[in-house]
Amino acid sequence: MMPTALIVEDEPEANKLLSMLVQLRGYRTDSAFTGGEALAKIDHAPPDIVFLDLMLPDINGYEVCKSVKQSPSTALIPVVMVTARVALENRIQSYSLGADQYVPKPYTPDQIFRAMEDADDWRRNLDRNSAEGEIRFGSSDEGETIRQLAQLRSLLVAGTTLESDAVTRLIDVLKQLGASADEWGQKHGVSEVAILSYKKDLEWLSLTISDLAGWLVDDMRPPAERWPDVIARGRFDEVSVHPSGRSFTLVKALP
Repeated sequence: MMPTALIVEDEPEANKLLSMLVQLRGYRTDSAFTGGEALAKIDHAPPDIVFLDLMLPDINGYEVCKSVKQSPSTALIPVVMVTARVALENRIQSYSLGADQYVPKPYTPDQIFRAMEDADDWRRNLDRNSAEGEIRFGSSDEGETIRQLAQLRSLLVAGTTLESDAVTRLIDVLKQLGASADEWGQKHGVSEVAILSYKKDLEWLSLTISDLAGWLVDDMRPPAERWPDVIARGRFDEVSVHPSGRSFTLVKALP
């Protein structure tokens, strides 16, 4: 069956041009010209991918993205922001709300096609009851860590029965640990500080953070002592430290 793409762009010619590009990759397209129309169409017939402009005449693209990514039934739909707003803060805000890719205008066809390929890769990884991946902690990544953490959040929203506030707490824990790694990296002139490896199956979520540069061994206290409020916030079922002190694992049972 032919996959579908929803093009959310209020300028008719720009909407038509992007639709034509997407159709070249074998997608059937539908168009929305306002944020409200987009949400109604997504609710009625969820597409395989959404291309979303930030500047819309009613609600903005941020609000559309946030709504899509908060619902378990739509959280795994890839959202590609396509916008003339090219400032880094716009990119980071989009990622923090769950956008999977960010394509600045004017774009090239290759940028659109690459975003579609990344979306296909993401969906293939989620066609199973289990999923795994890696997220790198460090500085100067232009929001890449935030983007990948938001994708993990989407996975947990759609693929588990965790309450919304539990998912938010867990992602906040990882953001704060990432911020600690980033601060250490900036102080020591290191751009790649640690790797977060995650694995989810039907019963458990396992999160292992591995030190690449000395961040953890600088302070050998166990995570629950080094970041007591942060770790407690995640309400993990198990916290274990590797004997080397260079990695630790957080495990959470999935109801």
